[in-house]
Amino acid sequence: MNRAGEPIGYPGEVRQVVNDTTKRDWLEQAARLIILSCDGDPDKDEHFKGTPDRFADMFLEDFIPNGTIKEALEQMVVEETYDQMIVVRDIPIRSMCPHHLLPWFGRATIGYIPNGKIIGLSKITRAVEAAARGPQIQEAVTDNITKAMQEVLDPLGTACTIEAVHMCTLMRGVKTEMQRFSTSSTLGVFREKPETRQEFLVLSQGGQSLSW
Repeated sequence: MNRAGEPIGYPGEVRQVVNDTTKRDWLEQAARLIILSCDGDPDKDEHFKGTPDRFADMFLEDFIPNGTIKEALEQMVVEETYDQMIVVRDIPIRSMCPHHLLPWFGRATIGYIPNGKIIGLSKITRAVEAAARGPQIQEAVTDNITKAMQEVLDPLGTACTIEAVHMCTLMRGVKTEMQRFSTSSTLGVFREKPETRQEFLVLSQGGQSLSW
């Protein structure tokens, strides 16, 4: 409901599944309303011409959910006898804070110990991309990645860390200067055995430091 008590968003009482054309229409309308609320003119001001279209492109390409983490991982799972820790560092990640609809971005590191199956390295990157799409908090993304890895591969354990900068803290509220937030999630032997968790943390710190 808007402030006047009128219904907005999904028509009717039940949330509906809509296609990309409808989503684009909504996003373009949202952009136009934002511009108008800022006393701009999306039709006459040269700087705003095309902005609703670009705004819709940004959301549809980067933030609207499109496929699941499991679907990304399942694209290339192969049987393998290798049974030592595998760590993929410095995977770029970007998402959107649900509280202010502002971006957060950083790097993810994922580790797992195979139990008869491994996954193509590029699919781990795809899984991170899938996990980050849609407005959500960093903590949830971190947890969702490890849970999906554990479900698809059934490894001895999975771990994930994410370090990110949140534009909502840079532009709103306390307005910090590039404050970084770190989250971690561990399952299986990474949670049960401190020495395994420590090995992962040592390997994950061997990559490039976060810089912008």
